[in-house]
Amino acid sequence: MVLMVVTSYFPIDKASEAAKSYIKSLQKYPPDASLAKTLTIGVRATKDGYKVIGIGDVVKGKYEEALLRQIQSAQEFNAGIEGYRYKIETFMDITEAMPIVGIEAPEDR
Repeated sequence: MVLMVVTSYFPIDKASEAAKSYIKSLQKYPPDASLAKTLTIGVRATKDGYKVIGIGDVVKGKYEEALLRQIQSAQEFNAGIEGYRYKIETFMDITEAMPIVGIEAPEDR
């Protein structure tokens, strides 16, 4: 399993604008279960603005397509929001990562 983690940042005074932009980007790029399943989206306020983390479970064999769609969605969301920035990271599930170093992942993790 590949987990795609998208972290977005934007200033507090841009919250309303960001929320509207998010809804607009969802209309253009609705969730596509054939590419990834959204596991969660979390939001928190920080001293520097809002931080939003979205975690998706990428469908096996669909990483490149899911990444391209996520980039397109983030660019649409970004359009015109001063101070908005994002990063996309991918992680292997522990059950896939541990065997790389020759260790079986514990069942109760």
